[in-house]
Parts: sequence; structure tokens; C-alpha cells
Amino acid sequence: MKRPLTLVMDLTERCNLSCVMCYFANTNRLKFHPFDRELSKNGNMPVEVFEELAEHFFNRAWRVALGCAAEPMIHSKFADIVRIAGRYGIEDLWFPTNLLALTPKKAEAIVEAKVRTVAVSMDGTDQETYEKIRIGGKFSMLLQRLDLMNETRKGSSTGLRIIYTWMRSNRDDILRLPEFAERYGVRDLDVRFVTPTVGVDNGPELLDDLDRQWLSDRLAQVAEDAVSRGIKLAYYPEFQTADDFRRNPVTRLRRALWRWRAGLYRPEYFRYRWQKRLDGCAYPKRTYVIRPNGAVNPCIFWEGQPMGVMPADGLADVEARIDEVREGLRCGKPIGTCSTCNIRRDAFYQPFKRPKATTSPEPAEAG
Repeated sequence: MKRPLTLVMDLTERCNLSCVMCYFANTNRLKFHPFDRELSKNGNMPVEVFEELAEHFFNRAWRVALGCAAEPMIHSKFADIVRIAGRYGIEDLWFPTNLLALTPKKAEAIVEAKVRTVAVSMDGTDQETYEKIRIGGKFSMLLQRLDLMNETRKGSSTGLRIIYTWMRSNRDDILRLPEFAERYGVRDLDVRFVTPTVGVDNGPELLDDLDRQWLSDRLAQVAEDAVSRGIKLAYYPEFQTADDFRRNPVTRLRRALWRWRAGLYRPEYFRYRWQKRLDGCAYPKRTYVIRPNGAVNPCIFWEGQPMGVMPADGLADVEARIDEVREGLRCGKPIGTCSTCNIRRDAFYQPFKRPKATTSPEPAEAG
């Protein structure tokens, strides 16, 4: 690939909501290693730092996410930042957002920058469910912002995605998700299970003790409904076991054709698997995660001290440290977080208790 990199960035340490399943339920500001390093008092990445990072990375990136752990659109200079990103012709420029901070100015900047996907995090299709989960959010405001985004993006290449976290509070609401998505012109769905989260007690929302077959049947029903409406599945939990499709070649073929139609077979998945086979993990040196304080990590799960802090540390020094991580994986002697990582990405898509994973799931995006 001429542009092999994936960039995941946090523009701010803050969020405007306190969702029941999220670390922001118990804090109004995230702190990233090194904790004594900040580039602004309000926790926002300065625009000049973003511009310098863009010069280092964006010409080599095919995918850039302008958000990960916090709410990117509450950055006071979000419109300027997205326009800067738009200069680089990035194939997959996107960001996750609760959309509530959208304004006409920001919507226009998003379309002008040719953002490919605005991924709206919402976990309820009616007022009661939405406001029970997304504390501080107003369902009526969400609908207004969806209307604004749809009006602004008419005739453009910018599409909408819904990121939906499935939990006890919305375990029945999910059945209405495809109809809601179709009504608002949503292009694809990203459905994930709520998972244990450090710093917040979201145990009451977990689905672990519910009947596995019930969960699988519900997921299958929603997936079939969405695809029948022409909505793709950007990411989706597996609802069939290996035994369901390995016994019969016809069943296997039907499953493969359906997954192709649903959008679950994409070049990036096969590329990811090949890269993992080569190096033991697909992320180091191909993925860069950059926090608001400039800290650079090799993946979203890296803990402890970062590979470096830019722009204070030079790119060459950062890449040299990531090379050490990558080499440790290649030779079977992982270092740092890699030595304890059990492919934790799997947690986003698997609610059932099971033995340690030995293979990686398909790559998920940030958000």
C-alpha cells in the first residue's frame, strides 16, 4: 500500500455526556500517560500540534480517526482541525461522536473536508432508552443534529454510521435499530457488546448471564433486517458458531454470500490477517494512536508510558521504540503491554465467558 498507516487520534480529554457504561460516568476528564504532560489547560490538543502531527503522518495514512476515547466535536477548533485533515486526501477520514455538539459551521467543515463517515454513538432509538443510557443527552437534540447533518451532506460523499453498544438497558430496543437507521439515511451499523470498563461499575449492564442462544437469535434478527434494508454491517458480533456452518458446504456458501452482501468481507480484514501472520500482531508500525498530550502508542490497548511524546520527541525516536515492540512480537518475546495482552479487542464483540483467545477477530475501528 502506498499509504499503509492507520491513525487514531484523541483531540480532547473531555466528553459532554456521562453514559452509564463508560469511564466518563465517573470522571469529566481522561488523563493519559505521561500524566505530568499536558499541552493545554482545557485538555484540548492545540491546532498547531495537530497540524505538525498531520505533516508527519497523514500523507502515509489511508485511514484517520479524529476521535477515540472522548468527544472530538467539543474541541473549540474542531472545524479548523477537520479542514486541516481534509487537505491530505485521506481515503477513510472518519470520527466517532455523540453528535450533540454539531453546529452548522462544523457540519459544513465535515462535508468540505470530505469526511467519509460520521459515526454516531447512540444506544437507544427512543427518548426513554436513549436518555437512560446517555446521561446528559437529549433525544430531541440528537434528532435535530441528525437532521442538520443529513441536510448538510446532501449530494456529498459523507455517510452516517451508528455505533450501538448493546446492554441490558437496550436489549429489546436493538430490534428497532434497523428501522431507525433507514429513516435517517444511515449507511452502516457498528454493533458491539458492553464490556467491563476500568473506573466505572457497569456490571448491571453486562449481558454475560443471559442465554447465549437468545442473544444470538436477537443479533441474527437485527442483522437480517438491516441488510434487507440495504444497510451494511461495518462491524458486528458473530451470531453463528463454527458448527452452524462447517457441516454443510451449501450452508457455508450461503453464509459467505450473505456476509459479502452485508459488507463484512473487506480488503482490510484480509490485509489485517496477513499482517498478523507475518508479525504476530498487525498493529505496531502500522497503527499509531495519538493522545491530546501528544503521547504516541502502537495500539489503543497500550498501557503505561508511551513510545514517545510528539512533537517534543522526534518521529525517528518514536519509530525506533515501536520497532522494539514489533521485534518482540516477531521473535516471541513480547514486551510492555504486549506481554500481557490477550487480544483484548475481542472483548468488544464477545459477551460470553470463554477460554483465552488464540486468534484475533476482525479489526474494529475506534469509538
